[in-house]
Amino acid sequence: MEDDVPPSDRNTLAMHRNFMAAERTLMAWIRTSISMIGFGFTLAKVFQSLAEQHILVRGPRGNVWTAEGVGTALISLGTFALIMAVIDHRREVRWLRTRGLEARFSLPAAVASVLAILGVTAFLSVIVDF
Repeated sequence: MEDDVPPSDRNTLAMHRNFMAAERTLMAWIRTSISMIGFGFTLAKVFQSLAEQHILVRGPRGNVWTAEGVGTALISLGTFALIMAVIDHRREVRWLRTRGLEARFSLPAAVASVLAILGVTAFLSVIVDF
């Protein structure tokens, strides 16, 4: 069956498969980052409401966990992971283009870029709120 496909078409199909793999990888990072950002924002708000009720959550060493610390850690981790995933995706697509992949629009890259901006906004809203 593969013998029916000319070598140039096989290369094109391989490029397309590699591009789609890069897209799927970025989408997986989007899902992971959204979970971290959302969970961080939620935890920050939960810890904030507990602090307003004078309920303190202590860590294993007895240190008080603050809403700002918990929320910003997860939000910043999720946002950083998303930004790095976008950079890695663009590097991969650029490499594929040097090998002959035609330029095309990447919806996951556009969504990830917007979500990275929202992650930075969520990060700032947690910091400014305190």
